[in-house]
Amino acid sequence: MAVQQAPNHFGRLVCLVAFFLFFHSGYSTFEHLSYLKAIDGHESGLPLDITIELLTSVALFGLGIVLVADDFKEILMETEMAKQSIESLDARPSFYSFNHRGRAVFKNVILKDEL
Repeated sequence: MAVQQAPNHFGRLVCLVAFFLFFHSGYSTFEHLSYLKAIDGHESGLPLDITIELLTSVALFGLGIVLVADDFKEILMETEMAKQSIESLDARPSFYSFNHRGRAVFKNVILKDEL
């Protein structure tokens, strides 16, 4: 079994701050567009402070997710097969086949129960 790590509170705090910055940049964008609509202004892009706030929040999200994420698990087949016995592999329902050729090949055979 893998050793569980203690939850990284700093990474979660960084994600929370990033979420609030992202939300605030969206709200600021809405306010800016509402202001432009009210004064009939035509501006091609967002102000620089909103753009910087948005990019900062995305970077902080990335950092927070990296800090919170656990270690990678191995995906090699050998490590997965070492965890299981041969009996558990043979008994899986995915090996059961109920629609096979036997029905077509032996359709003329009369069983003793049918007599």
